[in-house]
Amino acid sequence: MDTGAYRIAYLIAGYIRESLTEQEQEELNDWVNASDHNMRLFEDLTDENNLEANLAWMEKVKSEESFRALLNKGAFKKHPKWLKLGPAWIAAASIILLTGLFFIYRYARSSKVSADKIALSDSSKLQPGGNRAKLTLGDGSVVDLSTAKNGLIKKEQGSDISKLNDGELIYVAAGATAENFAMNILSTPIGGQYQLKLPDGTKVWLNAATTLRYPTRFSADERRVELEGDAYFEVAKNEKQSFRVILANSASITVLGTHFNVMAYPEETEKEVTLLEGNVAISNGTKIDRLEPGMQASITNAGISKLSGVDTAGVTGWKNGLFVFHEVPIEFIMRQVERWYDAKVVYQGEIKQVFNATILRSEPVTKLLHILELNGYVHFKIENKTIYVLP
Repeated sequence: MDTGAYRIAYLIAGYIRESLTEQEQEELNDWVNASDHNMRLFEDLTDENNLEANLAWMEKVKSEESFRALLNKGAFKKHPKWLKLGPAWIAAASIILLTGLFFIYRYARSSKVSADKIALSDSSKLQPGGNRAKLTLGDGSVVDLSTAKNGLIKKEQGSDISKLNDGELIYVAAGATAENFAMNILSTPIGGQYQLKLPDGTKVWLNAATTLRYPTRFSADERRVELEGDAYFEVAKNEKQSFRVILANSASITVLGTHFNVMAYPEETEKEVTLLEGNVAISNGTKIDRLEPGMQASITNAGISKLSGVDTAGVTGWKNGLFVFHEVPIEFIMRQVERWYDAKVVYQGEIKQVFNATILRSEPVTKLLHILELNGYVHFKIENKTIYVLP
């Protein structure tokens, strides 16, 4: 048998029955964080629904010998969950996750039924966000894009505005001069996100609690938008017409054609601009600096600081439907949790450890918190829509 698989199966069983030593917990954490495959496998093996289904299916298996006998007879050929794991994992699971874990989980769970129900009831109020936004037109009227039908929304001055599908709005320049335009505002609520294509072909992804103000048709000399929140831009290249993103306190980003992310929430102490492709000029109102791909600028009233070799996947993961946290403090993570799950976060102690996690933004908040708890440095309690963070 693969001794490594046996060892990990043992650690996972210990994790479920809450009997790991500190050293064993660190060993399991290291394995989980070693690869995305390991993390997915751990999540599958500890998922309550998967666990109960597998345990019910294999309740009759009481030893490795009987498991192998049934396996050799082809009794389990149609069960997908375990066959995907490979022979070594099946053997390890037959000893640890089938026999001991079956009884450990059954009796441990029975002693915590009421607590589990309370947690489920409380966390059910914290649902992941989705494609939600409101469009404010030039005349002040507001369109709820969550309920609006696909197709043409309005022929606004300078452009035709259409909702292509759930989560995507597009402007197409239509029969007007550059001077004939209206100002529109696209805003996402807490727990919302949306994608926009501007009349010049520039694509913008808006994260939760974000507002973008822009014209229905750009002027001849400059393409200018105003942003508050978090957005990813893929700017259509036009060497004759610069593209400017205006932030609060006179900060701005100027480009010709490039891909970058801007994080400029009012509650954040710094505005962050992360460049993935092309080049940008950054200004805080008094100083101008430039970025190269893979660099990030932090903008404050006092100045601009730059960082090279930035983990761009961690910055832009939200655009691809992921939370990607690499060596970040708990406060950074929980601010994103607040915006995406519409939660209130209360800290009941100081947590100095940094965290690593990658998870779909469509997952329940309990699954994200569960992953963060793996290293043993933080714990969570949910009451209604409040998440308490404890050491």
